[in-house]
Amino acid sequence: MKALITPLLILMSLSMHAQVMRADGQAVIYNQDINDARYRATQQAIKQASLQASASVRSSDNLSNGALTSNTRVQSAGQASDVRILSEQIIDDILSLTIEADIETEGMCDNGTTNNYRKSVGVTGFALQTPQQATLGALHNIGRELPKSLVDAMNQQGYLRALAATHLSVYPDLINAPTSANNDGSLTDVARIGEELGVQYVVSGVVRDIGEVYPKHPNQKTPLNSLLSWANKEDDQRKFVLDLYIYDGFSGALIFQHRYDEIGKWNTKDNNKVGFGSAQFWALQYGKVVAQTLKSMSLDTSDDLNCQPFVANIFRTEGNRIYLNAGALAGLKKGDQFQVFRRYEIFDQLQNAQTQLNNANINVTITQVQPNFAIGELAVEARILNVQQQDVVIAW
Repeated sequence: MKALITPLLILMSLSMHAQVMRADGQAVIYNQDINDARYRATQQAIKQASLQASASVRSSDNLSNGALTSNTRVQSAGQASDVRILSEQIIDDILSLTIEADIETEGMCDNGTTNNYRKSVGVTGFALQTPQQATLGALHNIGRELPKSLVDAMNQQGYLRALAATHLSVYPDLINAPTSANNDGSLTDVARIGEELGVQYVVSGVVRDIGEVYPKHPNQKTPLNSLLSWANKEDDQRKFVLDLYIYDGFSGALIFQHRYDEIGKWNTKDNNKVGFGSAQFWALQYGKVVAQTLKSMSLDTSDDLNCQPFVANIFRTEGNRIYLNAGALAGLKKGDQFQVFRRYEIFDQLQNAQTQLNNANINVTITQVQPNFAIGELAVEARILNVQQQDVVIAW
């Protein structure tokens, strides 16, 4: 009997701390190295599976007696085990696969974050560092259409609530982006944008390079060069290099950044005015490379912000009621509880304004929820507790 119980307990323990998840991943094949592409596609799929397991674990916790009572926290992609590739296909030099993996749910966020709310993200315009490169294919609209496509990709993932603000530009100096005049690397415009949009995070980027790998010059297009170019199959190769920056919307501080460096085939005529984001653009192999990069960008952003606390602005106070700029679309429910933090503006030695949030040791309970805002109630009137507009509530 003892010999039977022991393995049974082990199996029960494993089932409590792991979930079997299925997810997809994609990667571009370079130099016919399928193993390398398979590895990168698998890593993307593992990240997707981890986010899925994370949302599942935290959601089930929130249903426990109407409040979060367990200590389960969010795992990272490194907590996957027994990864199995279920299917795989290659189309236009892009390897797509589906995996099944055991995700260890006891892998944790270092800060203990367990909330299941969708954090708000404002996505600004993405400047093109060398505008002349947009001439090939008439991609002059890339600065606004690319971030709009990123917003769509983020919202399709479902872990963030992304808003398009592609009419806004963040960087006056593209070469040195994301640095600024402030010594701490913060950008005053980012904090202003975050406040104007009412978002917790601001995402921006710079498209560094969309030029040809081997630019075509008519005066250099000798028969020998044409033959060498055709033999190397590099004549239609086009770069896609982009830097992605993620900022805290309250302080303007840069908290995450990523670089994406891909190459795709621009398999259409040079004088064809394709336009970024058109049906013809996405049909190109280059467009498919950009599409899978957008998926990677949305996954990376979701993964970066997964372990961050949820923050919402207080935009109105009335008696013992406070109004928050987040509601049902962000996952808030009646009965949810938050902590109130007071917002202070302090100045550093260079007189640059910095935002500081201090715990007021005040709890608020949500009593009404609308799609875009919620109403919470305090124990006493807000004026007695000195709770004001522009203060915030936080859930860990």
